[in-house]
Amino acid sequence: MSVVPSVDEKKSHLDKSTGIPRIIKDFVTNYGTPPDFISRSPGRVNLIGEHIDYADFSVLPMAIEVDVLCAVKITNDRAHPKIVLNNSNPKFSTRCFELPLDGSLVPIDATISDWSNYFKCGLLVAQKYLKEQFPDRFESASVKGLDVFVSGNVPTGGGLSSSAAFTCAVALAIIRANTSKNHKVSKQDLMRITVTAEHYVGVNNGGMDQAASVCGEVDHALYVEFKPELKATPFRFPKLQHSEIKFIVANTLVVSNKVETAPTNYNLRVVEVTVAANVLASHFGLSLRPDGNLRKGTLRGFMDSYYAKYHGITAPWDGNVEHGIERLNEMLRLLDKVLRPNGYTVEEASESMDCSVQEFGQLYLTRFPVKFNILKLYQRAKHVYSESLRVLEALKLMKTKVFESDEDFFTRFGNLMNESQNSCDTLYECSCPETDLICEIARASGSYGSRLTGAGWGGSTVHLVPSNKVEEVKEALIEQYYKKKFEDINADVLNEAILVSRPALGSCIIEL
Repeated sequence: MSVVPSVDEKKSHLDKSTGIPRIIKDFVTNYGTPPDFISRSPGRVNLIGEHIDYADFSVLPMAIEVDVLCAVKITNDRAHPKIVLNNSNPKFSTRCFELPLDGSLVPIDATISDWSNYFKCGLLVAQKYLKEQFPDRFESASVKGLDVFVSGNVPTGGGLSSSAAFTCAVALAIIRANTSKNHKVSKQDLMRITVTAEHYVGVNNGGMDQAASVCGEVDHALYVEFKPELKATPFRFPKLQHSEIKFIVANTLVVSNKVETAPTNYNLRVVEVTVAANVLASHFGLSLRPDGNLRKGTLRGFMDSYYAKYHGITAPWDGNVEHGIERLNEMLRLLDKVLRPNGYTVEEASESMDCSVQEFGQLYLTRFPVKFNILKLYQRAKHVYSESLRVLEALKLMKTKVFESDEDFFTRFGNLMNESQNSCDTLYECSCPETDLICEIARASGSYGSRLTGAGWGGSTVHLVPSNKVEEVKEALIEQYYKKKFEDINADVLNEAILVSRPALGSCIIEL
């Protein structure tokens, strides 16, 4: 079983690509003593597979070379254990909270937007892990108190999973602090516990972000599956004859705050795709397993139930690429026959599912707050099925050993990225004018594929670019987007806004 690596700081290349020396210095400045260790977890970009993880369909992200670091000192105050948090970003002020002596979980007030809540999310899932693994030690006893200094260069609200990187780094730090250097937490376990971490602050996310952050490998994309089990399989990018594959990540600088916009954006989409699955199931006389974030079934669950009843294939889809392509194309044909493109009111959706409006509200509209006038079930379901199909087509491409030319790979993979962006824009409505403009500029300057990455509604974009076109694309984005939209933008902001990255290492502990 693959484990989260521990890295000797003196022997690691990480100190050349991250802020490890700086965070050690900042920790000493704040606490007067060096840290015991550093926990690290990177951001990620999603290459293909947006907003389909919470429908249990597979995605294709990669970890990138920006990360969140938590420098940690174990305080060993058993009488009054507490967590003290400091952050290199001055807008995140010092926080301190006590740990219950009886081992109970620290409460999280999701109605208050505070950076320490994300720390508590990582703490909470790590505590549950420790109680599960070591019940005699942690069932009725506090975890250890810590002094923590946090630093990172994953843009907040940039769509590169800064929150997932943070919660993964925190969970790993809590486990390391309360076990030993010899205890090896598996990547599978760290993925498993952190997937639901942000649910405690009201973000109804899937598991892609955490899987990519935890399991990233240098020069590999990750094929992240959620059924029949959560796992991340690395696939190396093909070696081309004359070109090197690069990805440019360009931040729109339009901040995407998932918590504050969730009722009209992220959480609403979760509701819409769940309702779409149930409307389809009702139409075909099917029942769905209680899967998904709302525990009311998923579009993947509908696909399995449909194939069991109408094709006699009782075993759920096992991830086989060719079978998946066939079934997803069948699902897309069904949508055109069943769902109405003009949308559904609550009354119409309830009628389609043969339930009352009151029952519909209790089933779908109470777990997480949502706001809407009409439910766009056809558009959301069409995006989920077509995007899931693109993931499988991209995976087939990754497995191809020989291409007719370097341009053959760039064109074919780039087309999938461009189709994904179009679907996110027109069907899922999670793009924005700034994202559309950046993608247009990048494609005109040498990018073969350009799309949003992350939840959307601002945040970042990702672009597939041959190495000999990187500077040309960067320059075009600077001149035609950043300097025009932000006339006073400075070099430091530009350096943070545009990142050229290779696939990077995932979560790790850096021993000092």
